Amino acid sequence: MKKPTMRTALVLSAVALAGALTSGCDKKEKQRDSEGESSDAGTSKTNQVAVDEPDLAKAMGSVAAARASASANPGGPPPTGIFAPGEADKAAAKGAPSSLTLGSDGAAPRVSLGPAPKPGLKRAGTIDLATQSDPQQGAIPIQFAVTLETLKAKAELDAKPKAEGDSAPTSVVVKVTSSKINAPGVPADLAAAVGKLKGSKVEYQVAADGSATNLRTEVPKGVDPGFRDPVQALSDLLLNVALPFPNKPVGLGGYWMVTSRDVIMGLDVVTYRLVKVEKIEGNQVTLSVNTKRYAASPAFELEGLPPDAPRTMGEFRSMGEGKITVATGEAIPNEGELQSMVGATLGAADAKQRLGVQVQSRATFKLGAP
Repeated sequence: MKKPTMRTALVLSAVALAGALTSGCDKKEKQRDSEGESSDAGTSKTNQVAVDEPDLAKAMGSVAAARASASANPGGPPPTGIFAPGEADKAAAKGAPSSLTLGSDGAAPRVSLGPAPKPGLKRAGTIDLATQSDPQQGAIPIQFAVTLETLKAKAELDAKPKAEGDSAPTSVVVKVTSSKINAPGVPADLAAAVGKLKGSKVEYQVAADGSATNLRTEVPKGVDPGFRDPVQALSDLLLNVALPFPNKPVGLGGYWMVTSRDVIMGLDVVTYRLVKVEKIEGNQVTLSVNTKRYAASPAFELEGLPPDAPRTMGEFRSMGEGKITVATGEAIPNEGELQSMVGATLGAADAKQRLGVQVQSRATFKLGAP
């Protein structure tokens, strides 16, 4: 069987960069009882649960326990990383808003995070993406210079019905002003191909709680299809750092978990993100973000796979970690660094041919102050 091509590596890299993920999810999960729930200011639902410490596996168990009271057969994280048919909908239904489960509001003094930015915000910065799919070769570093602007949400994007009291979402538009491979000795044709990504655009909406929806990407005409994936990786990164925030102030040690249903590079996944307040300095808050994703089905129909590669996953793995810094009263982070790994075993357990793929990735970003 042929090895994955460079394009396949880029496809898988984009999937890997979709989230900052944690290996802590492999620990045994424990279920705990819920202690009630309250309605968030945005589209997310906030639950207060009894979680003794900020561990993603325990938090995921707490959410499963809370749902068990309403369902005799709730969805739960599968050991293979792939949900059985219908189980992903029990964990997070398609089209449903993300849910936020608050474990602790932390120690005093506490600060407020969010709400979503108002139209008229403009920022500029850089985003560096580096991926490695072959341990024998170095990572592929691509640097984007970007501008970020917030606008009034377009009517055609704002199709989701709003509950009473919800504020209108804001559109965030990120434009690529330059794109290059940030390494010496790059072949001229490769540098030119990546440079053509200038003018690419990523647009999404931010709800009142900070969560992102309706993400769309746009690539200039003439860009080789094999080089469109870095823009998708960029959009996945932006989606990952658009975090929902609690509807109450949080302090040092505070933490919460966000559960959402996402589509990453064509893969239907359920995402769990555990967010913890690590540091507060003035109006700057540093958050750790540990995330794990599970595939909603074994289908692996990604463009760029070798023709003879299996189209079914036997296992799916997605884990890593990262930190971001956000100012109090804002939803868009100022800077951050994310490291991740994604891997899959293609082919059923009893298949004669199985293909293992794995990509390690690192992303850093920095946006100027408003």
